[in-house]
Amino acid sequence: MPEDESDLTVDGEPLEGLDPQTESSVGSWEWVVDTDAVVLSDDAIRIIGLDPDAAIPSFSELLTFIHPDDAESVRKRLDRALAGETSFYVDHRLVRPDGEILDVRIFGVVQRDAGGKARSVIGLAQNVTSTVRTQAALRASEHRVRSILNTAVDAIITVDERGMIETFNRAAEKIFGYSESEVIGVNVNVLMPSPYREEHDTYMRNYLETGEAKIIGIGREVKGRRKDGSLFPLELAVSEVIIEGRRIFTGVIKDVSDRRRLEKEILRISEQEQQRIGQDLHDGLGQMLTGIGLLSQHLARQLTDIDIDAAAQAQEITSLIREADQQARALARGLVPVDIEAEGLATALKRLSRNAQTLFGVTCQVRTMGSPATIDGSVVTHLFRIAQEAVSNAVKHGRANEVSIALAFAPDRLRLRIRDNGVGFPSVRSGESGMGVRIMHYRARIIGGMLEIRSIPEEGTSVTCTVPLVLRNQRT
Repeated sequence: MPEDESDLTVDGEPLEGLDPQTESSVGSWEWVVDTDAVVLSDDAIRIIGLDPDAAIPSFSELLTFIHPDDAESVRKRLDRALAGETSFYVDHRLVRPDGEILDVRIFGVVQRDAGGKARSVIGLAQNVTSTVRTQAALRASEHRVRSILNTAVDAIITVDERGMIETFNRAAEKIFGYSESEVIGVNVNVLMPSPYREEHDTYMRNYLETGEAKIIGIGREVKGRRKDGSLFPLELAVSEVIIEGRRIFTGVIKDVSDRRRLEKEILRISEQEQQRIGQDLHDGLGQMLTGIGLLSQHLARQLTDIDIDAAAQAQEITSLIREADQQARALARGLVPVDIEAEGLATALKRLSRNAQTLFGVTCQVRTMGSPATIDGSVVTHLFRIAQEAVSNAVKHGRANEVSIALAFAPDRLRLRIRDNGVGFPSVRSGESGMGVRIMHYRARIIGGMLEIRSIPEEGTSVTCTVPLVLRNQRT
């Protein structure tokens, strides 16, 4: 028997598999096959729980300490080793004399005579109870975590610092259409549409090098790409944690398609109601004011020869009625933008500019750049409403006297930007912004665009809405 457990080798190489953290619980043993006699080191005696002053049992007697559920598999493993193997190991549970159950790992090296018959077996016995229980606790913890992840309503995805997916819960499978096995070890950009897919790896590298986060720790709405290629709106919150020196990113994802459809329907109904009110102003109140204006003008002419003062008052009433008629028609035009044609948005923005100058007394200019693209009526209406709200905010809240509206077309996107020279406003969280700003964000999301508001106190505000036309063509 080796004097020290570390001296035990197989074919000149030390035995592998020992847990270095529990090597103090390693004992050596030797079994003489023909006589069934056993030699145990003091550590082996302590592991088994024998009385150190008592006689050492035979090997057959020691086998009775093996847990009944493991006894048959251990005996079969020993038989295979004696039949022709050089070395072996086997894990099993050991029932000590005091009833305590340990988990042990047995290593053995078979020594043979010149004829190849097994003469003796020398080996090590290691108490691995702590390791086995730790592993069992880890497995239980992992099972609990996975159960929580798989019962979560929201999709939860974890990726490493290279962007490779490590976990993908059932909600993520349902939302994206991929099974977990299809995406584990795959770059998370597979879940993104262009151009974000191509930009993701660069963003990750920049973040790891500079620490500048654009989305980590900040919830925002982005586009997701399903397995079938369809796109959908989602709310994404990304957090970062370092575990054992490894950087892990966790994304919590909520599919907001139903919410966006509801918002779109609400805004559609609102648009219809605005158009109805605008039409009523134009056809009802506007026509009545026109008629009253004509009557008052006729009355003023009749009074000219009878009562000069009364005629002057009638003429003043006529002027006031004409002014009220003009304002009513201006309101009607604001509620019902121009008919949607190939350049309907540019026309509507020019009319918005004229109304702003007339009603608010500000300088408002419109510039159109690029070749106008053919876009559907809903996009034109929402962009017009965004511009309308931005101009109104610039005058009412920003106290601006100069506003510029720029509409730029590119092959894959269009951009609407409204700038003013007002007092600006401090940055606020999206949840604290006014209703008008929230509705502008809703409108931008509904048409697949992104809205950005930048404001510097005492320098002015810019509102920019960018609509990727390529993405719109892929929308479902």
